[in-house]
Amino acid sequence: MKSKKLYALIAAVMLFSMLLAACAPAATEAPAEPTAAPAEPTAAPAATEAPATEEAPMEPKPLWTKELKQAIAAAIDREVIVDRVFEGRNIPAYHMVPEGYPYATEPFLDKYGVRDLEMSKQILTDLGYTTDAPFEFDLWFPPEHYGTTTADVMQVIKEQLEETGLMKVNLKSMNWAEYVDGFVAGQLPFFMLGWFPDFADPENWLSPFASCLQSPDNGVNYCNEEMDALLLAAASSADDAEREALYKQIGELYAEEVPTLPLFWEPEFVTYRDGVEGVKIGAPFEFNYNVLSFTADATPASGSADTIIIGTTDEVNSLDSVDAYATHDWEIIKNTGTPLLKYVPGTSDLVPAAAADFPTVSEDGLTYTFTLRDDLQFADGTPVTAQDYVDHWNRLDSLEGQVSGLIQLYVEDVTAVDELTVAYKLKATFGFFPALAATAPFVVSNINEFPMEEIVQYPAVLDGIGPYKMVSHTPGEQMVLAANELYYGDDKAIIPNVIIKYYADPTTMSNAIEKGEIDVAWRTLGPVEAVRLSELEGMTTETIPAPALRYMVFNHTFMVGGE
Repeated sequence: MKSKKLYALIAAVMLFSMLLAACAPAATEAPAEPTAAPAEPTAAPAATEAPATEEAPMEPKPLWTKELKQAIAAAIDREVIVDRVFEGRNIPAYHMVPEGYPYATEPFLDKYGVRDLEMSKQILTDLGYTTDAPFEFDLWFPPEHYGTTTADVMQVIKEQLEETGLMKVNLKSMNWAEYVDGFVAGQLPFFMLGWFPDFADPENWLSPFASCLQSPDNGVNYCNEEMDALLLAAASSADDAEREALYKQIGELYAEEVPTLPLFWEPEFVTYRDGVEGVKIGAPFEFNYNVLSFTADATPASGSADTIIIGTTDEVNSLDSVDAYATHDWEIIKNTGTPLLKYVPGTSDLVPAAAADFPTVSEDGLTYTFTLRDDLQFADGTPVTAQDYVDHWNRLDSLEGQVSGLIQLYVEDVTAVDELTVAYKLKATFGFFPALAATAPFVVSNINEFPMEEIVQYPAVLDGIGPYKMVSHTPGEQMVLAANELYYGDDKAIIPNVIIKYYADPTTMSNAIEKGEIDVAWRTLGPVEAVRLSELEGMTTETIPAPALRYMVFNHTFMVGGE
């Protein structure tokens, strides 16, 4: 068995923080208008290939060539984006792996500098684009999900790309729920996303976007055998020098191929009213509702100390743990369920959860065996056994939900050794597996709510093994959680009821907490409203010590041409 100190060391990678002071961004024009569906970008210019005829129509082909992606990468100036929109308070990102992580490099800075406009122009010219026939495409973003500054960021990017004189960018926006469905379905050619790590290893900043198996889950649809081989070698190596060399190669190939385009690191904020205690959100970016409480002199928004109201601009995309792959969805799943291991609230310290102890590891490092607690039961009273975890893996493996690639990349098979013992056979020696076992896909599903043959994105209830159970959900309006009387842990919910209110934008949510309509304002508050609320009496605003990356996605299977 590996020692607990090792697991603490693995998780401790995430202790580094990005505590940034926030200030109001510079105002820029935000001309984008919501539209219903993406328009087809221009095909390659006539100068680069024979024109289509009625007898021989142009064959459909992927929009994004390596050269086009490089032209965009060279034209982007992250320093200007950060200065104009955030007054220098965010940090430019020159790789998907954050500075401070082991093996972090800055390959985009090495290849393109801060900006190389002439390189971008030369690439586009060589491709046959001209000022009269520029490369035209749609750039998509969610207008409120990442805060009110998103439209400003998109406007600056549009200006920078069009400064080449050889590109025309059409800004398009869509509400978050439709946006997620759209990029997962492959309907958006080029779009913005944010990323928080699923577990503490450089691997999790790369494979979700650059591996053949995982990248479709994030709308990237990138596949390169050389990249896959490098990623697997780096993730499975136990030698620091070898990992360092491999991640340097990966960075260089990433900047050459540009699966995605990192932009900047941005802080997140949470605001809560006086009288609310227990708000502990650490580097793993988890918000545990069960440790929240009211002081004796608090004035709860609900009028009762038995109920706390939390506001968010997030939306529910899926509450099925074999499908869900969004921060808010994971938050609900982890509050109504429990993975095999979990983090101490507000820290990066892994501790046993549904498992009675840390796993034993086979001599070859390929099999992790967990012994379950003997008092686990779902909130409807159904006992939990090792077979439930096998069934859960089989659902994930067969249904191919949004999150499936995250686990399939590492797990080969799951078996029940006995009624309370479950073994995970891995595809290689992944030392970070204990941190992976603390993610939402390892929250076992209640078969009474989640049948084997289908994904259930919007269940009527959630009767999991966590401190709360979901008793109702009205999409876009509110969700109601109640304490789970059958929860196994000593950390039972202090406040019996949680109401989550969904808001369309940060301004509306911040007004709600100012008026006393909610107790906590969380994700995504944004720097503008966070600064304003921090100056009001009766409020506490905190910056969350977690690296939040904003990046652009090229959909590598987006096709142009054809009938």
